[in-house]
Amino acid sequence: MNTDVLIIGSGPIGATYARIIAEQKPDAKILMIDLGPRLTDKAGQHTKNISNPADMEAALIKSQGNKQTAYPPISVPQRALAVQKGELTADILARAGTHLATDQPEDLAKNQMPAAAMSSNVGGMGSHWTCACPTPGNAERIPFIPEAEYEAAFAKAKELLCVTQNAFPETPESLAIMKTLGSVFNEKLGKDRQVQPMPLACKVNENGERYWTGADLILGEMAAPQPQKGESSFPNFELRSETLCRRLFTEGVQNDSKPKTQNSKLENTEGGKITGALIEHLPTGKQEEIHAKIVIVACDALRTPQLLWASGIRPKALGHYLNEHPFIFTFVELKEDLVDKICRDAMHRVSTYNPNSRTEPTIGVFWVPFDAPHHPFHGQIMHMDLSPMKTTIAPPLGAGGAKHIVGLGWGCLKSVQYKDRIVFSKTKTDYLGMPKMNFKFQYTEGDKKNIEDAKKMQLQAAEAFGKVIKDGDQTVMPAGTSLHYQGTTRMGETNDGTSVCDTYSQVWGFDNLFVGGNGVIPMSTTSNPTLTSVAMAVRACEKIKTYLHQLY
Repeated sequence: MNTDVLIIGSGPIGATYARIIAEQKPDAKILMIDLGPRLTDKAGQHTKNISNPADMEAALIKSQGNKQTAYPPISVPQRALAVQKGELTADILARAGTHLATDQPEDLAKNQMPAAAMSSNVGGMGSHWTCACPTPGNAERIPFIPEAEYEAAFAKAKELLCVTQNAFPETPESLAIMKTLGSVFNEKLGKDRQVQPMPLACKVNENGERYWTGADLILGEMAAPQPQKGESSFPNFELRSETLCRRLFTEGVQNDSKPKTQNSKLENTEGGKITGALIEHLPTGKQEEIHAKIVIVACDALRTPQLLWASGIRPKALGHYLNEHPFIFTFVELKEDLVDKICRDAMHRVSTYNPNSRTEPTIGVFWVPFDAPHHPFHGQIMHMDLSPMKTTIAPPLGAGGAKHIVGLGWGCLKSVQYKDRIVFSKTKTDYLGMPKMNFKFQYTEGDKKNIEDAKKMQLQAAEAFGKVIKDGDQTVMPAGTSLHYQGTTRMGETNDGTSVCDTYSQVWGFDNLFVGGNGVIPMSTTSNPTLTSVAMAVRACEKIKTYLHQLY
């Protein structure tokens, strides 16, 4: 089969590539594949939008790769509690809807990122993510992208993701949380980085009902069930589920190419080409060769380098510089008198909140932005009307007397190191027959200091809110928990061996190979990375458009 563009991976990044290319070049034939199944008729829906609980659970189970077993959803705080009690075992590391990257006992013993996990479904992790889209702070911005281009890419990314700060309505409790956080942090933060509602990828209708962003909203009409011929505005787009790319075919690769500087959108061409790919429909085992003019690999930060490595595309930096911010959780009970006082001072009516009126335990998300050097951390604060774990808090007292829990998550910077990496086996394979992965990942003394500093900053907020709930003490989550893996296909200014792709996500040495996802982010960050990754895919499409115009 021949296609113009082959996109491997159907998460938010793959969807961004597909949407923009289809709009810019409607006559280009686009084939998107994903190794996982469709969870819903509409491709890539967020599982939180599935109203029937049984259907939602079935979708979560289908996303678990080869470990499709029913179990109660394992939340971040529940996992924190398990770590604290010494009860952490392999079968409770993965959150619902994900599965471990390494799950064999003999591999776990040497794995330094034990909680590294993935989801296998159409829509990728975009069907399960928290939808948090904070704008990166000063030291979190990619330094070698011109500011105007950077801002334009981020504006488009926010549009595609439907980012809003009005996903949750203001309540007396949310006002109290904001005021309390502000009293602790606003003097430390710049004027444009004050405490505020978390920007979330979400559409809210006039009734206040939320529809969480998944790949479906990015794809738009292309996410609909495959229509009959002539019924789609994008007749040249095809999405195949349960279809694995086993390898890419290359020709003309120059392995001895000299380092060079990227001075234009098309300078990064050294003659290497991807001529196509070998794909396999997993339920039937049928294999097929796809010939493509442009190939985009947007699996995730683990499986994208895995596919390149399996295809013999092994630049020095591939899989190296693996980065993930440490994350610390603690949980406090919001003091009722604090809410009453702040509401009186602000002339707000005290809430008569009905805890049974909502289906989600989280009823507000707030943000203490990264702003170095005064607050080189990312604070993500969740307001819950239900305890996220079993505690000794007494049952609600009186009508509308639910206990309100504030979950405080603080992330800090992790040093970027070449030796932190994915190790691909030359002899062993995973359950799909791809090179088995293991992980080398260690905190430096500087990283450990950053963690302790983050804990101190977090504790200031906890003490302002009230008492820490039983079993809610500060816990540093195991490596891999955040799911925010970066650097494994990192971008760079020059092809000097320290990066995999240029600033337009084009793989060094190849005319027509692009990558996408959190793996392209080259520096340490603390904020949720999806917004940045979508922005970099937007930017990459500028170069792809130029390339396609040259072909036609």
